[in-house]
Amino acid sequence: MEFRKLRRRALMALCASAAFTPAAAWAQSDSNGAASPDDGTIIVTAQKREQRLQDVPVSVTALGSAQLEAAGIDSGTEIARQTPNLRVSVLGDESQPKFAIRGISTPEFNLNAISPTGVFYDEVYVGSSFLGGAQIFDIERVEVLRGPQGTLFGKNTTAGAINFISRAPTFRNEGEISVGYGEYGYAEIKGAGEAPLIEDKLSVRFAFNVAHSDGYIENVNPAGRDLSNIDRKAGRLTIGYKDDSGFDATLRLFAVQNDARAIGAINEGLGPGGTNAFGLNPRLNPFDGTPLTRHQVATDRSGVIEVRGRGAILTMNKDLGGVTLTSISSYIGGRFLNLVDGDGTIAPLLHIDFGSKTEEYSQDLRLSTNGSGPFNAIVGLYHQRDDIDIETTYLLFGGPPVFPVLTQSYEQARRSYAVYADGTFDLSDALAVYGGLRYTWDKGRLTNFQVAPIIPIQADKSYRDGEPTGRIGVRLKPADDIMLYGQFARGYRSSAINGGALTNPADLNVANPEKLDSWEVGLKSQLFDRMLTFNASAFLYKFRNQQFINVVGIGTQQLVNAGRSEIKGIEIEAALRPAEGLSFTAGLGLLDSEYKELLLNGVDLSGNELIEAPHRTLNLAADYRVPVGAEGSLSFHFDATNVTRQYFSATNSADFRVPAFWDLGARIAFVEPSGRFEIAAYAKNLTDNRKSTGIQIDPSTLTKFSTVPYPRRFGVELTARFR
Repeated sequence: MEFRKLRRRALMALCASAAFTPAAAWAQSDSNGAASPDDGTIIVTAQKREQRLQDVPVSVTALGSAQLEAAGIDSGTEIARQTPNLRVSVLGDESQPKFAIRGISTPEFNLNAISPTGVFYDEVYVGSSFLGGAQIFDIERVEVLRGPQGTLFGKNTTAGAINFISRAPTFRNEGEISVGYGEYGYAEIKGAGEAPLIEDKLSVRFAFNVAHSDGYIENVNPAGRDLSNIDRKAGRLTIGYKDDSGFDATLRLFAVQNDARAIGAINEGLGPGGTNAFGLNPRLNPFDGTPLTRHQVATDRSGVIEVRGRGAILTMNKDLGGVTLTSISSYIGGRFLNLVDGDGTIAPLLHIDFGSKTEEYSQDLRLSTNGSGPFNAIVGLYHQRDDIDIETTYLLFGGPPVFPVLTQSYEQARRSYAVYADGTFDLSDALAVYGGLRYTWDKGRLTNFQVAPIIPIQADKSYRDGEPTGRIGVRLKPADDIMLYGQFARGYRSSAINGGALTNPADLNVANPEKLDSWEVGLKSQLFDRMLTFNASAFLYKFRNQQFINVVGIGTQQLVNAGRSEIKGIEIEAALRPAEGLSFTAGLGLLDSEYKELLLNGVDLSGNELIEAPHRTLNLAADYRVPVGAEGSLSFHFDATNVTRQYFSATNSADFRVPAFWDLGARIAFVEPSGRFEIAAYAKNLTDNRKSTGIQIDPSTLTKFSTVPYPRRFGVELTARFR
């Protein structure tokens, strides 16, 4: 698609916005304050300090707690429903989201892999993919930052950053508890409570979430169990302290436990008549020969997905007068086990047991000015380390005596150090320049790699990188509620070591760092006495050495660098509040992506679209609250998501193509006059969308492995609040 077509679509969208304005970023007000109920003000920390969203020269979507609740967003996999140019693919369960922002993604699901989208919890980077979507409870807001964020958020934010911000202590007695029940045996209880121990000095908050459901994918094998269920348990203890000297500290302790059944993959055979290498058709019921639906499988294995996570985050701030000293220290540990039926039939053609253990530590120490004067800056030092042990077992073609059971194992250690500075200088009341620079040193080592019994322990693989990232831009405010900005930024993802090598020692290689140059212009505005908020941005990316896995077969997975690629795009976001209790929001993302240089397996793929880069994403939402006499009030919520065709492979072949789809959700709630009690009914995936959320192909077993969303479902919730 040529860029002029992209511009034409943007102009059409601008016209359409006059009737139904865009952007999920402007959530309804909530008590913890992403937004103000009076003027639509949203406070974010996208630049490591509290600022109005409209003053931040970054393309940001901020979802407040009220919007998360209204849309029923309770896992990291669901935030794309209300965020333009954000996609989430899944080949495991809801605890393993793989994010793609503005067409930048990785198809790699190896457990030592690092995403180009940085995931952060309370400003702490989480490298383990299986912990990237686990703590969506008692959340104040979610901030999705589009574009490279290398200055303040560091490496591995080539695509952008997603920051999940939990509720901070309020230093007052409060609490709430919610119970829910829905189709497929879904039951949930979640809540939070806070109790001050010393008035206005020391407070303790505890939040939890427990949910369970039956399997959403029916296993027609009488000897098996239904798959793709929900089984999660999580808790967070937050201790807050502050004194009169300008010092405050927040300690967060958390634990996560998931025991879901394995994902019910909707597999297809790639041989004649839809058969796999065993001559079986995975889409036929082996017991009666009838076709299976997109929510049915017939597997000989009903595996599990076990996730265990734990961690501690200590955030301390000390006001030193003109500057504030901030320290953020963290520890995150966990383990993961996923028992996969890779062929999706009642024959043992491909069984894989993924297992890993991980530990991550980080320290961020920074000084930030406190906002007085024309110059404001942040300077800091950063260190992060992670250690991961991997053991994966492969049962191929029925195992012995046809093929030995393969056990791949290795350890990997990564270390990262950085120094950074970012600042803004006001040349006048209307004009400012801003910029930042970060230098990162990375090193990694993979040791004791072997695949028993066919590959003995190999020599260590390692890398050492040193790369600058940063941004420079100009911000113009011709009026109080209008801001224009233009900037250049560079992103960087560190080298990576292939954790998917299995039968060929030569596949154990190191991929070079990927680099992204970004040019972006944007508009942020509030009009008609802030009744209408309208933001837009346009960008051009020049991408070099993009890392991704080239799956030749189950035994051959190559970690490679693409030569060059280019992405152009536009985002339009807005919110309209025409009357008290009534709001409309939506978001539009347009992309035009192309590999400029890409040679895989001797095939020139130049000109193809990038992976997970649909031409258009569209999200709409409407909220209406109406009083019901003296009895209370009714709230109505509706949201819709539309995504056009996309590919899960650089080949752009039909086997990897996912057609366009719509996803609709709704919620109706009644709140009694005091606001203490609420009863709600909700619906998710009203269109019963069954388009694939992730695709992998194994030519060795002639199997196409794909996952689908949870089906259409309905439920009710009862909430009690205490103040």
